[in-house]
Amino acid sequence: MPGRSFLHLSTGGNLEERARHRSSRMGRSSGGAFDAGIASAYSLGGRAEPFGADTNDSLRPRASMDEATRQSYYDSYWDRSYASNQRTWSTEQDQRRRGLQAGYGFFAVFAFFAFFLSMWMLFGLYGNQQLEMGMFYSRVIKANSLFVKEIKVHNIKEKGPVSYSFSTRPKLGSPVSDKRTIENLVVDSRWHKRFTYWLNKGSLLELSCSLEDSGSGTDSLIVAIVKGEDGFQDWKGDPGNPSLGLRWKRIHDKGKLSLKVEEDDDYCIVFGNLNSHKITLSFKVDLRFVLYSKENADLLCSSQITDTCKFPVALGQSTFVLLTSPIVDPYGVEVWNIKLSYVPRWITYIFFWGLVAAGLLFTRAFELRQTTSQVPATQEHAPLVSEDASHYPAQSPSAPAYPFTQPAESSNNERPSIPENQLCTICLDAPKDSFFDPCGHRCTCYACGIRIQREDSNRCPICRQTIRTVRRIYDA
Repeated sequence: MPGRSFLHLSTGGNLEERARHRSSRMGRSSGGAFDAGIASAYSLGGRAEPFGADTNDSLRPRASMDEATRQSYYDSYWDRSYASNQRTWSTEQDQRRRGLQAGYGFFAVFAFFAFFLSMWMLFGLYGNQQLEMGMFYSRVIKANSLFVKEIKVHNIKEKGPVSYSFSTRPKLGSPVSDKRTIENLVVDSRWHKRFTYWLNKGSLLELSCSLEDSGSGTDSLIVAIVKGEDGFQDWKGDPGNPSLGLRWKRIHDKGKLSLKVEEDDDYCIVFGNLNSHKITLSFKVDLRFVLYSKENADLLCSSQITDTCKFPVALGQSTFVLLTSPIVDPYGVEVWNIKLSYVPRWITYIFFWGLVAAGLLFTRAFELRQTTSQVPATQEHAPLVSEDASHYPAQSPSAPAYPFTQPAESSNNERPSIPENQLCTICLDAPKDSFFDPCGHRCTCYACGIRIQREDSNRCPICRQTIRTVRRIYDA
């Protein structure tokens, strides 16, 4: 037909029937249909496209081309195809690089969290503590057996405290009353005084105080009950704020406060003087301590015998240590100081950090594997269709310059025994005698498969999966 060029690829038969057969065979993959806006690799018009080629480009009629024009068009056509493939590979490499960066970011955050948690465990939650024990002191200490191997109680100064070890948490016993009265306590201007007591759940604190005659009817004193050291520091920053105390009252002459304890902790009675001169007061405290029972203790250690008591913590088992002070001391001592320390279970921290190191090494190994399986960005590549004249009979000295324009009779004479659907989809000359591992696609001859693996994209032309190796097929 005039004005139309035919593409002769194989033995006789209707060209359009073969083209439709090839289009139906090549236009779909195992994942489903190609995008409707992209032409088939082999269309009805006889167009042959490499993977990643610019599909909007139309081939010129080859019948009107001389040899030089055909060669020039061939070179420019494959240059555009190569550039498109390079863009595709660069996009895939960028996506893989972003994935690896995300993996590194995750492990960096995890490593920072692990480091912060370890330091908090070693020097915060289970760091050394110095405790001040008053009369009727009864406090239970518990440590996580996963992070603590041993609990040590060291007596610093006066002897008298006794420590007990339990496998189950000891029970609260009956309350013990204690009344104390302090007279003529002086609080300087812009100053404060505090008294701290360790109280267990169920204990009761009642306070009554009165101001001495200061000669001014406008004097006032702030009295509050706060919980723990944090509560005291908050109140100290703004003593006139009633919301910063469990109980709070401004007293001009006399006043009372009471509190029933809901949680084991230190509780402070604080007096704040915001006046421009000192204030003298007297107060009375009625305390009902609820102490822990010492029955069924597993171990007992007294500071009268040794200065350091050691209580081992078995892995996977609960261990409770009860710290107590004497109710009555014959030497008149009312305050004792002890040092509480925890021996870390280092195997837990080593295992924890080993997981972090293993995660980082795994990410690094995965990156190296991906790097070795892809072509470096600076390497020059050849197009999928080689320009080696010895590989294509169409470019031999006795054949036309363009590889797809040889007459059908010549093709029939060269490969009369190879069906068209069994020819290599790259060179269209040798049979498909190899497949790619691991995807398993059989679409090229062994020579083209090796070249794709070593010199080109190292990806299957059909599914774009990375090629691990090319395996030859031997037909019986």
